Amino acid sequence: MSKFELNSIDINGDGRVIIYQRGDVPNNTKWYCRVTVQGSTGLKRFSTKESDQRKAERIALEKYQELYFKVRDGGSLQGKPFSEVYKEWCDYIDISKTNVTPLHRTSLKQRVRDTALKVFKNKPIDEITEGDLLDVMSFAKKNTPYSHLTKIKEPSSSTLRSTGFAIQDLFKFAKTKSYIKELYKVPVPTLVKNPRPDFTKDEWTKLYTFMRKWVDAEITHSTGSTYFNPRVQRERFYLQQWVLVMANTGIRVGEMRMVQWKNLDRVVVSQDDERLLISVDGKTGKRQVVGNSGTENYIKRIYDFRTEELGKEPSKDEYIFCNTDGKYTNSYKGSFTRLMKDSGLWIAQDGQRRSPYSLRHTYATMRINEVPIYQLAINMGTSVEMIEDYYGHSRTSDSVFASTVTKGNQQGSSKVLPF
Repeated sequence: MSKFELNSIDINGDGRVIIYQRGDVPNNTKWYCRVTVQGSTGLKRFSTKESDQRKAERIALEKYQELYFKVRDGGSLQGKPFSEVYKEWCDYIDISKTNVTPLHRTSLKQRVRDTALKVFKNKPIDEITEGDLLDVMSFAKKNTPYSHLTKIKEPSSSTLRSTGFAIQDLFKFAKTKSYIKELYKVPVPTLVKNPRPDFTKDEWTKLYTFMRKWVDAEITHSTGSTYFNPRVQRERFYLQQWVLVMANTGIRVGEMRMVQWKNLDRVVVSQDDERLLISVDGKTGKRQVVGNSGTENYIKRIYDFRTEELGKEPSKDEYIFCNTDGKYTNSYKGSFTRLMKDSGLWIAQDGQRRSPYSLRHTYATMRINEVPIYQLAINMGTSVEMIEDYYGHSRTSDSVFASTVTKGNQQGSSKVLPF
């Protein structure tokens, strides 16, 4: 018996269920409990939260029965520490989630590591309550990684939802392993639709026209002198082709990152017409994407450049958008921002800053009135609902749509409109 245990009462007389009051907490009349279960090592301590002895005894006995059956079914008296469950879960997703990229699996681990693991640490996972899950999501909202560098006050609803779903996946794993009996739902915010700004047709023309000169432009030194930098020219050339491919396929940034030469094929449209077919593996699984006419030319430019750079044809297993060592280029975000600033297209008309994902949105807005929406959704690896929610506005503002939807109604003329 601990020296802090006062007024100890052995409820069953066998030493298994002991209630006591704490001598180290002045003026505290609450009863606490110490439980041991045959077949399990260690003991379980908890507060009954009751000052009435009879009520405390009933709660203690109910808890003993719960722990008894838990141990009988192979569980642990103490409960599995969250930190240990996290390690097991990390190993599990590496084996089970083979339909997503390694980067996505790493992202799942990091989301839980930077939030739930920091909050729960070694707390037994079966003692985590719905209130605790609410607390951990509050922690996630207030502790955005690198917020001191990016000046982001709090993560977006999309980021918080991704974090919540990752934590939920861990608890589903714990339920499967019988570490917990009840699966609580991790509270996530409602998704706030905030698509990146796209490029209008005029802006897109301005961008690809600007890139033609920008790629081969000399670099201006801080002293005012200009010089040719092969490394920068290579980066700009690859970025140019990347921008053109992304805007003509609608592929996600993370999906294109992992595309290799062996993932390219062709689909015959007619006797004299073919389209580039790209196999990608991303957040929605594997799919084949058909590129717009001309996309094959941008890929061919990269192939010819890389062949000359290597002095031989690149390996089928090499990543298309790669560094000189053949490893995939992890991100074009920095160079894309530089391109946006140099071209004067960084800030859209609504005040938002453009990002690489603006290229996917540009593809969608330009194709939504030219392709059946179901086919467009398949090609982009998303749902018809998402297409309608994010890009439906582009339909009504398109001249073809406006003409079609008002066909047969010839009254009035746009010429009389004051704008």
